[in-house]
Amino acid sequence: MQAALKTIYRLFAAPTPRVIEGCPCCVGTRRVDVLLNTPLHDLTGQTLWRYVTGAFLTVGGERDFRYLLPRILELAFCEPDESPDVEIVLGKLRLANWTAWPPSERIAIEELVDLWFDHALSRDLLYADEGGVGSDSVSVLCGAARAGLDLSPWLARLKLPIAEPIRAAIAERYSKPLASGALPKNSFWEDAPDGWRSLATVVSRRI
Repeated sequence: MQAALKTIYRLFAAPTPRVIEGCPCCVGTRRVDVLLNTPLHDLTGQTLWRYVTGAFLTVGGERDFRYLLPRILELAFCEPDESPDVEIVLGKLRLANWTAWPPSERIAIEELVDLWFDHALSRDLLYADEGGVGSDSVSVLCGAARAGLDLSPWLARLKLPIAEPIRAAIAERYSKPLASGALPKNSFWEDAPDGWRSLATVVSRRI
């Protein structure tokens, strides 16, 4: 994961933007001045939180998002409690029109998400072994779907026998929408219907 993040830092290295544009009534509350005056590696999750949640909605554009992206991804993985949900973080990629970025950048991000999912699935399986129910892998899947990524490689891993406890937990958690064929209400999946249907195909056989 650290090697993948290092690659992303290298690919997205750029001068600090001179300014971050935004809605006049909102940009002052997003602490963009701190984002511009603090070295990228020193930015904290708390400092970036408001920018990330408002990016492309009330503040920011593609240039500043690309500059901040390596640190945003690093914090989302390494310090998730100090970062917005992974669904929000990865979902911003679609708003940034990231599919039009150079292939090397897209591949680096896809490889990072791949490692992220494996890490999340391992955590979920550990919790299952201890009698708990983890949902980290589902969150990464949802974020990837919101970014417009094909979930097939990760769903294939979710189909493996070792992931049966996770499939069972998903089937129980989403029993109503799985049974009705609807999207889960009031969830990030509402912005990724195709991804949800792909996931539902994997786990609905348990209903």
